[in-house]
Amino acid sequence: MGIEQRVVVVGAGPRGLSVVERLAAHSASSGARVHVDLVDPFPPGPGHVWRTDQSELFLMNTPSLFPTVLAGQGVLDVPSPEPLRGMSFERWRRGVVDGRITPTTPLAEEQVRALAELSPQGYPPRAVYGRYLEWVFETLRQNLPAGMVLEVHRGEAVDAWVRSDGRHRYAVELAGGHVLPADAVVLALGHLDAHLRPSQKDLVDGAAEHGLTYWPPTVPADAWWSEVPSGETVLVRGMGLNFCDALAQLTEGRGGTFTSVPDNPQRLVYHPSGREPRIVAGSRRGTPYRAKPALAGYYAQSLQTRFFTLDAVRRLAEEDGTPLSFDRQLWPLIRKDVNWNYYAVLARTTPEAFTADPGEFLRRLDTILTDPDGSHWSSRIDALVSEAVVPGRQLQQARLARPFEDVSFASHDEYAAAVVHHLDRDVSGSLRGEDDPTKMAIASLNAARTVLKCVLAEIGISDSSWVHELRRAFEPLVEGLASGPPVLRIQQLAALTRAGVVRFLGPEPRFVVDRTQGCFVAASPWVEAAPVRSRWLIEAMSPTNDVHRNISPLLTHMHERGLVRGRLMETRDGASPETSTGLDVRAERARGAGQGDAAAPGFVYRAVGAKDTAEQSIYVLGLQLSSVQWGVAIAAEAEAPARLGARTLADADQIARDILAGVRAGA
Repeated sequence: MGIEQRVVVVGAGPRGLSVVERLAAHSASSGARVHVDLVDPFPPGPGHVWRTDQSELFLMNTPSLFPTVLAGQGVLDVPSPEPLRGMSFERWRRGVVDGRITPTTPLAEEQVRALAELSPQGYPPRAVYGRYLEWVFETLRQNLPAGMVLEVHRGEAVDAWVRSDGRHRYAVELAGGHVLPADAVVLALGHLDAHLRPSQKDLVDGAAEHGLTYWPPTVPADAWWSEVPSGETVLVRGMGLNFCDALAQLTEGRGGTFTSVPDNPQRLVYHPSGREPRIVAGSRRGTPYRAKPALAGYYAQSLQTRFFTLDAVRRLAEEDGTPLSFDRQLWPLIRKDVNWNYYAVLARTTPEAFTADPGEFLRRLDTILTDPDGSHWSSRIDALVSEAVVPGRQLQQARLARPFEDVSFASHDEYAAAVVHHLDRDVSGSLRGEDDPTKMAIASLNAARTVLKCVLAEIGISDSSWVHELRRAFEPLVEGLASGPPVLRIQQLAALTRAGVVRFLGPEPRFVVDRTQGCFVAASPWVEAAPVRSRWLIEAMSPTNDVHRNISPLLTHMHERGLVRGRLMETRDGASPETSTGLDVRAERARGAGQGDAAAPGFVYRAVGAKDTAEQSIYVLGLQLSSVQWGVAIAAEAEAPARLGARTLADADQIARDILAGVRAGA
């Protein structure tokens, strides 16, 4: 038998779970012996974000058919243990409903009924996804190969260092002083708490000075929603996914109900319980994220990705010979697909939107988009659209994310009426699905995200392009459009606004403490009304994913010991590099990796420390890879290829392969 390898996996959420599963699969395949210590204060499988004791009002923003922590059949060349093989969340859900699968924690009758009523296109509660992760972990633990030992440590890892003696290279210290030996350490840390920004610290200080209540960014399941006072004005900053969770808890969670309008099933009516606060929300856009469209699958079946493909970007990289620019080389390809998909759907569904034959318009559009010269294609499309598409039906990309850019309003009620109209149109578009041109333009951006994740991981762009173009411009745009909530949440928000429970500040609001009156004050320059005053301010957002602002004692001590560091990225002026949000890592193919298509995708990312060298056996996976990967918070996609939607599983597979390469049976 080979020597046993000791591995410490820090983080027991989905990424850590995938690493443990991949170690089990490779151990079973090769006979390599491995002892895994899994460290996390939260339950193994669900981890922090997906834990099963949170409110079932908190919904996922991906449909049931999408997420998984296990690769589909044939996606990776070493399959999962038999009971888990290909077991995505949707397959698990169906198995629970028909009685083939028994959840680890028994479900109440109404919970089983809710699972049965959930369609593949429906959006499950996060707690239910946590039960899937819990089942995967327990099933894996019950089916470990003979050569694998798994120990769970329900505590926090607080330090790690290179040992000066003994067989094992590393030591990992847990809170309380227990030290684990390790030949390899995997950092799958997930979401970490973070230090506040200076402006947020000022709000904390002002709240303490005047007896106000300020809630900093947090995971919604960690907040004490029952403490928010009924009937009082409460300021909420942020209108993304956490905002939807806050609304759910402060309305439905307090006994309010929604009913459908008989003659308009798209519209809901809210019936207050009388225990709601008066919520006044603000964000830079001034509107919430766009609702997801109703589709048969995750991607629109009619969507055409003609220009922004992996092969097209590879050709650009080969021709250019220098690091690619997002704005100059990638964004034009993405925009071409967006234009084509928008106008193809518009021509199919609304021929009266054109001044002449829609088919002829599409032929002319195709000629411009495919012109090998490619110069001035955008202005040529603008001219064609201005000539051939009636006003009001033309694609206005700048208005997709910021519909009220540079528009003034006389009062909060006037702005609320405009927002409700916007929400109603968004709902209508989502329910039309593939027949809505705007939603298909957004769906095109969503499809581009998947390709872009692969492009950035395998080909890359220049540092300055990453900093200025991708992160500061494209990412906020696509997040607000393609990462939105299920359409139900936008229907509910419209109903809450009509009921007077919710009002909006307007775009680009400013939140400060008025120290003369002892309260928070918020106002938008685009709404000409008195500022809103409140004794409550809630940040409806999660802590920033930034290794330089996190308060992890483990990363702090590893940084002090020179084992890890944040990555510096060159900026446009070249004078002062900007600190990336992720760790500095070196991407390499795993030791022992095969040459087949299944084994090729994915890298091992070794942590780079103070001496510019990569630690051979300190691996990084997940959110802390945001210096070299993009979209790291998005779950693995069920049945997706390893190169595209299942890259996080491929990366976990490469880590397991690399760790066990030197300890094969008989080695």
